[in-house]
Amino acid sequence: MQPNKINLVAAIAYSFLLYHEGIGLNIFLLNILLLGIQFWFKPTKWKERETQYYALAAIVTSVAALLNGHFLSALANVISLLLFSIHMQYPKLSIAGYVLQAMYANLVSPIIKASRYLFKEPKSEESTEELPSENQVNYKLVSIFSALIFFVFLGIYRNMSHGFDQFLKQINLDFLSIPLLFHYAFGSILLGTFFKPLVLDKLMDKESKMAGHLTYKNFNSYNILGINVTEATEQLFAKVIFIGLNLLLFMVNAIDTYHLNQQIMPEGISFSEYVHQGVGALIWSILLAISIILWVFRGSQNFSSNKTIQQLSYTWIGLNIWLVITSAHRNHLYISEEHLFTYKRIGVYIFLLCATVGLALTFYKIKNKLSNYFLVRTNTALWFIILVISSLVNWDRIIAEHHISHALAKNKEADLYYLNKLSYSAYPAIAKYNYEVKKAFNETPEMCRLEAHILYQVLSDEKKNYSWKSYNLADSQTFTLLQNLCFK
Repeated sequence: MQPNKINLVAAIAYSFLLYHEGIGLNIFLLNILLLGIQFWFKPTKWKERETQYYALAAIVTSVAALLNGHFLSALANVISLLLFSIHMQYPKLSIAGYVLQAMYANLVSPIIKASRYLFKEPKSEESTEELPSENQVNYKLVSIFSALIFFVFLGIYRNMSHGFDQFLKQINLDFLSIPLLFHYAFGSILLGTFFKPLVLDKLMDKESKMAGHLTYKNFNSYNILGINVTEATEQLFAKVIFIGLNLLLFMVNAIDTYHLNQQIMPEGISFSEYVHQGVGALIWSILLAISIILWVFRGSQNFSSNKTIQQLSYTWIGLNIWLVITSAHRNHLYISEEHLFTYKRIGVYIFLLCATVGLALTFYKIKNKLSNYFLVRTNTALWFIILVISSLVNWDRIIAEHHISHALAKNKEADLYYLNKLSYSAYPAIAKYNYEVKKAFNETPEMCRLEAHILYQVLSDEKKNYSWKSYNLADSQTFTLLQNLCFK
């Protein structure tokens, strides 16, 4: 089958599965279709291990969408498919390279493709290619303009004739609509890019020449504001900077550790501000630490017989890990105080994990004389793995159950305002809390079941316009649990 026809079939499937639907089984089925088409056209490509990894990431995130029906799983799946698409065309790039190429392919290349299609250059007289005959039919032109004219007049005639409108409703042509056409057109453009993306060739060529290991190169002096910087000058500058920063960060860590162990907040600051301040400082410290280390150890310094700068950089990495630990402890104390996980607080833990991995890889890079490209490649790969794994977790249910269990155990009021802003996976925990609270006040069984019935009705109203294509396990379990509470 020709690529254009494959794109047509895939776009129809895209519209059928996703139009006016939620996140669920449709994501999984679409992934199976897209991966199957790629396998059909490029079976030898699937023998490569990296191809299998990206395909596995797409399958895992689509299964996560089927299980959890959560936005995070859908986002992770979109990213996985974009990376898979670029990899199928141009292998051996880093995740960072694939992300940049995917952004270009999906934001810029559709415009380029459209301009090429609409403004084709006329063939020169010297061209040996056969020119189209005068009787040749342009089927694309006929299809596009005929469809547009047909739908315009269909709308006019439906408004003009009530009988004709009733007739069309009887044969159920309501699915033919302008929004559906736009949805199909968007899917066609998106899938056209998926099967055949355009990329930045210069960026691809440049990255393909990058290596993971460094080779010795003589230091080349450079000018900053007219001042000539030699290798000796840069080494002295690095020593001064690392010594000063190590002393500063040691004092920061020592003072924060004292406050955390004594559980005494610094004067004039709340617990919440103390946590956010620590995380903000951590972000800047990690970014600046890695940036300075990458600059200093970009070349000849890796092969220097003087290990002072190397040891100072190890010390600074260790102090930043100490800062990570104190920040994690701050976040833990804050969660214990509030008894409430939130996405931001969970995000802090994930960032701390990524920061620890980044610092460990920076240490490994210096020790083994590896390039900055190695650090970018490995870090982005690990971040992508963390994203794929996190998409499998039903975070809304965990947040709600954790908070409700602590609220009931401590006999405190739950933060229902926040929990109600989560997805439907939080509803069973909310219903259980309402049931237990009303029961504690000797409410009748009917009153205890009322809150669960209200949540059940909200979910039913939201899902009534969805079909089997939007099925996901999390919502199904929520329906079952709410039903049990309603008729308990």
